[in-house]
Amino acid sequence: MIEKLDVYDREKMKIGKIVERKKGEKLNKGEYIIAVQCWIINSKGEILLTQRKLNKTHGGMWEPTSGLVISGETSAQGIKRELLEEIGLDILEDEIILTKEIIEEREDISFLRDIYVIKKDITLNELNFNDGEVINVKYVTIEKLAEMIQNGESFEWLEYFLDLYKEIK
Repeated sequence: MIEKLDVYDREKMKIGKIVERKKGEKLNKGEYIIAVQCWIINSKGEILLTQRKLNKTHGGMWEPTSGLVISGETSAQGIKRELLEEIGLDILEDEIILTKEIIEEREDISFLRDIYVIKKDITLNELNFNDGEVINVKYVTIEKLAEMIQNGESFEWLEYFLDLYKEIK
């Protein structure tokens, strides 16, 4: 089933347009979809990363849980759904903190990216890979994340989190 996504303006207001999530989809200049990302940090300051399934675009890369907000959802509902679908984590809405908003202007599709943080001790064995998008999870230190980004094991654009981590720790 193809997901349907609401389209927003730069001020995060729906413009009344819905698109299907599919490869090659394009938006007009000034149109955005909402992407969500959640960094989970335990009491030791370690960061939970998930590994993308190998046959997915950028397969094998390590990242925080992330996804797109589907039509009719709020950003918070979207990240709650992604956490449940990808790693089986059922989180309360008051446990997630919207920490940063990033505007990504691209040629084809632009994003309003909402960055959430959860500070909670979660054991790896309580996580389940429900939708097959994730094949592994692990905790890393901020130094290890920086090394993974440098070595190409994690996305270069996630470097923003290295500074954000210092602010929220």
